[in-house]
Amino acid sequence: MAENHRVATDLRNLFGSQAGSRRTLAEISRDLYKRSVLTNRQAARDGAFDLMWNYEARGYVENSPGPRGGAGWKLSTKGAVLVEQFHGPDGKE
Repeated sequence: MAENHRVATDLRNLFGSQAGSRRTLAEISRDLYKRSVLTNRQAARDGAFDLMWNYEARGYVENSPGPRGGAGWKLSTKGAVLVEQFHGPDGKE
């Protein structure tokens, strides 16, 4: 249960609570880079890929490349339901 709450909080912080909201690799990396002064930009980029591929495998996000083919993901319906389950319909605790 604690793992699901952590995932729901992470998804809410990255995507919000609406299914279909999209973020690019650069945006996710930037957010991960802000979380730790010990993380360099390349590590944040690699961490973003690892995190999103994990969430994609679990069905919480969907691959959503940008118009020029850049990496990006969007919150799936399953991910939005998980966020709503732990944080309510508006995404707040």
